Amino acid sequence: MPQTKILLDTNAYLRLAQNINPLLFVSFGESNYTLYVIDDFQKEFNKNQRLKNKFYWVNEPEYLENRKKKIKLSRQNKKDIKVAASIIWEQNISMKFGASKPDIRALAFAYILNMPVVTDDADMVELAEALDIETWGILKLMDVMLKADHVNIKDLKAIRDYLDYNKDLPYASFKKEFKKRFGK
Repeated sequence: MPQTKILLDTNAYLRLAQNINPLLFVSFGESNYTLYVIDDFQKEFNKNQRLKNKFYWVNEPEYLENRKKKIKLSRQNKKDIKVAASIIWEQNISMKFGASKPDIRALAFAYILNMPVVTDDADMVELAEALDIETWGILKLMDVMLKADHVNIKDLKAIRDYLDYNKDLPYASFKKEFKKRFGK
């Protein structure tokens, strides 16, 4: 059965990868959901000293190894993603959203490859909605993973606690919504 690819933005990856390892390229559920990051992830991470300090573990061998597998792109896909990214960037500017270049590239991947992108970045979500690009929040992904028996509730609570401890909750009502969706 073919994979159902799901793209993680940088923040979604950083919020999940330490607690669910390996996170990427592991199929789960009846739909063979498989998680990926765009190939720009490493460049974006390496340029950001704050991220490198806060998420020091990202460049440890086991995480580097897990990110080696990439979405296979044809030459046409690459061209289409480049064109889509330039159009999405223009839309981002004209609508005064604050999506970054890597965010735009992730949205272009999602659009061209017809896959959801997991993000809790408000600007990215609004821009995606304006362009009919499917987005999932991290809670939706957690729910899908739980229902597919890829993780258990203990794993999800460990992620929630990690995010709270790290002061990296995706948004103010995250813990409340987590409790509503998954219980105590």
